Amino acid sequence: MQQGTAPCAEDKGGDAEPLAVAAYMRVSTAEQRGRYGIPAQAEAIRMFVEQRSTWRLAGCWEDLGESGSTDSRPGLDELLVEIGEGRVGVVLVHRLDRLGRTESAVWRCIWQIEDAGARVECCVESLREAGLERWLTIDRLAQAVEADYRRIVARTQAGRQLKALDGGWPGGPAPYGYTISGKGAFGSALEVDPAEAAVVRLLADLVIEGGRTLADVAEELNGRGIPTRSGKRWTVVNLHRRLQSAAFLGEAVFRRPDQQWGGHCTRLGNDGRPLHGESVVIPLPAILPAERIHAFQRALAELTRPRRNPLGEYPLTGRIHGPCGRPYVGCFRSNDGVRTYRCSGLNAAAHCGCLFLHAGHAEEEVARHVNVLLASMPLHSRPILPASAQAHTQLIRHLERVTSLEWLVAQCAEELDELRCQAPHSRVIAAAMRQLEVEKDVFERILAHARDWLAELEDRDGRDARLTAALGVAAPDIRSLSSSEQRRLMESLKVRVDIADPEFRYRKGTRCLTMQWHERTGTPVPPDPTDSRWARIEELLRSKYGAHHFRSPLDLKAALTGMLHRLRTGILWRDLPERFGNREKVRWRQRTWLADGVWPDIVKLLDEEGKGTPVLGYEAAPALAIRTGLDTEALC
Repeated sequence: MQQGTAPCAEDKGGDAEPLAVAAYMRVSTAEQRGRYGIPAQAEAIRMFVEQRSTWRLAGCWEDLGESGSTDSRPGLDELLVEIGEGRVGVVLVHRLDRLGRTESAVWRCIWQIEDAGARVECCVESLREAGLERWLTIDRLAQAVEADYRRIVARTQAGRQLKALDGGWPGGPAPYGYTISGKGAFGSALEVDPAEAAVVRLLADLVIEGGRTLADVAEELNGRGIPTRSGKRWTVVNLHRRLQSAAFLGEAVFRRPDQQWGGHCTRLGNDGRPLHGESVVIPLPAILPAERIHAFQRALAELTRPRRNPLGEYPLTGRIHGPCGRPYVGCFRSNDGVRTYRCSGLNAAAHCGCLFLHAGHAEEEVARHVNVLLASMPLHSRPILPASAQAHTQLIRHLERVTSLEWLVAQCAEELDELRCQAPHSRVIAAAMRQLEVEKDVFERILAHARDWLAELEDRDGRDARLTAALGVAAPDIRSLSSSEQRRLMESLKVRVDIADPEFRYRKGTRCLTMQWHERTGTPVPPDPTDSRWARIEELLRSKYGAHHFRSPLDLKAALTGMLHRLRTGILWRDLPERFGNREKVRWRQRTWLADGVWPDIVKLLDEEGKGTPVLGYEAAPALAIRTGLDTEALC
């Protein structure tokens, strides 16, 4: 059937209200954005709509540079919102492969559009009216779409394989230290880049020389004014990635099966071998001699140790902001095994100087703030995750679809069994059986795709249910959620955290002996002494010391209150307020009481009711200003 001639039921009634039609267009690569892909699709859709008097074009939605193998894309997601709000009744595509390049992606897009309240139509070929014929037509077209996609992939991968076997560069950016000669032309290959090759030799010298960490090497490069290939500062992360590149191995390997991380890894088959061809070793023009490469590899193995703890999730990444205004990101400090958040301006050309935050402290403060906020709200007023109700509705509809497909498969099987019991040599029965077997195969194939998507929807609905349950209790505690669930909740509540004290700096040096005793024993800091408690403490002190201990002009009750204040707040001795007495004399009394074993007795007397608070030592954290979309501001 030629373009623009697909029949449409809406043409039968001339007095019907115009049907709102949304044009959906997609191109899969960035290079196609400014070319003819989108304009050609738009023109075909415009002509198709103009031929139907009861249709009107409500708008155009585009996905530029989005893969057809996924079912979640920015333009498609926006279109689904429009459909859900009742502003679109039909989604029109030029060809079905604009919805997806695999059977699974095509079906999922169609099901999402149908569940939102619209139907899909195609300019090139009619998808038929709702029912069996429509399912059979979409299945046939979806198979053709995926077969075409696989042919393209096979041709492309075969060409890359032949190019690699011939010693050429099969595609992608050149390894560090090299540039592509004849890029975009037949026979392109790698050649040494003189500027980057000098950096490669310098890195080899620094690593082999020893005595430096990766952070030291990165700082050395930055100090010499040597940027990365993209013009940024060197960091431990991008330096480690460069040290694993082909220049330091002496060869490049196309389709490496041993590197399976990131978005551009080699696809492997069930046997663990590359799916589209064997690995190919591509010889490179040497930058380092062979003996230098071996020495480098030995030194690098000593320099880079395996990470002691996994990075884990950082639910507040992008939600904390320092005095410079840049967002904070999660960071694992491998030298002391601490999860932190650090300012993203750390690697800028001019260091912003923002301090790091202990991840546990920041997450605890935000969780406490959110818990108090939610507990103060009536249950009916608490926020509901925007996608939760919609996702649950989608799950119910798709479950009905799966049930319907299962019934159709069972019905076909039952009818086939009945026909087999009838006249075996009848041509009519044989033809009917062939048709039923075709339909059964189609339904089973669609059912397999439907079940895969159902499993994903159930998993997503389960996560939403846990979040909803956490928000629905009288005293919610979001700390019971996983890190990924907390991250989603933070996004929904629009949490923002600012460092309220830009002048704050962490204390340096050794903890005082009293702090060390509290931390070692786990003893909390007791409340300040009341008059009755002080009378008992004074009696204890007089039983331990002579009269000379009380001849000092120092007010011992005020001094004790100052000691407790410093332990609770983590301030330095020099910052102790004057109302507590002479700082040096207060400090000397505390050391004396601890050395004589009196301090534990004082703490025990003051904390008989168990109302003590943890000691806040040298790792005291800055004050945080926490905001959400549900309140104005709270200072923690």
